[in-house]
Amino acid sequence: MTRLNATFLKGRKRPTPRIVQFGEGNFLRAFFDWKVDRLNEKLDADWGVVIVKPIAGGIPFSLNEQDGVYTTMIRGVDDNGRTVSDARMIACVRKEIPAYGDWAGVLELARDTNIQLVVSNTTEAGITYDAACKPDDEPPASFPAKITRFLWERWTACGTDAAPGFQFMPCELIDHNADELRTCVLRHARDWGLDAAFVAWIDSANAFYNTLVDRIVPGYPRTEVDSLQAELGYEDNFIVAAELFHLLVVERKDGMPPFVLPLEGNDEGTVIAPDAGPYKERKVGILNGSHTAVCPLAMLAGVETVSETVADGSVTKFVDTFLADEVLPALSLPRDELETFASSVLRRFANPFIRHLWYDISLNGIAKFKTRNLPRLQAYIARTGNPPKLSTLSLAAWAAFYLGRFQGAGSFKPRDADDVLAVFQRLAAIEDTDAMIAAYLGEAAFWGESLDEPKLRTAVADAFRFLTEQPFTFARLGSYLGS
Repeated sequence: MTRLNATFLKGRKRPTPRIVQFGEGNFLRAFFDWKVDRLNEKLDADWGVVIVKPIAGGIPFSLNEQDGVYTTMIRGVDDNGRTVSDARMIACVRKEIPAYGDWAGVLELARDTNIQLVVSNTTEAGITYDAACKPDDEPPASFPAKITRFLWERWTACGTDAAPGFQFMPCELIDHNADELRTCVLRHARDWGLDAAFVAWIDSANAFYNTLVDRIVPGYPRTEVDSLQAELGYEDNFIVAAELFHLLVVERKDGMPPFVLPLEGNDEGTVIAPDAGPYKERKVGILNGSHTAVCPLAMLAGVETVSETVADGSVTKFVDTFLADEVLPALSLPRDELETFASSVLRRFANPFIRHLWYDISLNGIAKFKTRNLPRLQAYIARTGNPPKLSTLSLAAWAAFYLGRFQGAGSFKPRDADDVLAVFQRLAAIEDTDAMIAAYLGEAAFWGESLDEPKLRTAVADAFRFLTEQPFTFARLGSYLGS
């Protein structure tokens, strides 16, 4: 079988490199590059991407072996409940350059004034300051240090203060990702003793856009790649699978220039907003919050995957009620926008192409409940004066899961930090349920404060008994919802 290459594009336009992308991984290729490729096709636009491989090692072959061309498999359940599978050859990626091995080639990109946008996904740990990095390293180890050196190359080679700047769009999953990148870059520039005019130019000529990104990207479909390649008619070492849903929120604050890439209005999954915060709150509360609310119930019921779970009517009723009554009223975006996003959640959960294991989701479950669900639980109590019924059940279920009070507990041990597991060992020694729940809620190390107050304690203790006094099933969840 022939390896995929540019001849398979059958004359499709190969665009001019205008974007540098730090990160060759599955997410950016199935999310950002896919968006750019569709934009080029829709507008007959000319946005080419050069990928910089920012770290040494990784997969043993290069996109250059396929002329930068690869296939995205976008699959899931659409708005009408139909299963959709769409294969697309991505033509916008022009080449890949390894930072380790061709740092000179990376710096050459900085001197190319066609390059306007720098995109990245270097993992959550990528945007950190590393004092050991030096400007003459080839390359500097950290991503912010690489960017500082990249900017210095542009400034010195293209007219110093007259040099055109870049727009930066980091996609790392940290709060205020662009602000953090800018802070690290400025610190490197100052600590390296670079020209004060250069430091001023970083702020005056360059723009750093915070982002929120959302798409589930399982990546290389290893278990089905042979059948997919037989269907496609070529070999592709970089084929990447992703779900249908995609969301990019670009935060354009007051005074920032227009975002250079014309995705807004031409890509239904891109939003330009003055504040990405409400969109993050929506994602965390609705999507991540639903995962975290259902996860311990699924573990107690012995159901392995997300898609299996939402096939049960009791679970879909749980999610619908949980979102409508306990989550959406606490979020700040308009209700119709929230309901539209919420309606996508069960479709995403039901995606038959993604085998998403609840046991994987259960990792560090207590911390996830604190960040994803606790704010909405507390907002409900503040609004109504009473604990929310379904969030309370989930909170009790997490206790039951960590304490091993369910069938199959021997095969699914909780995975968390040692100090968290040590607290549950102490809780397991408390025989009285009410006293144990009081200690669970009162553990400030879990929640950042004590949650132990009479109404919530009673509600969680009652829910804990409901979950543990006989084997829990989704049929029993249905009875709980109907009570």
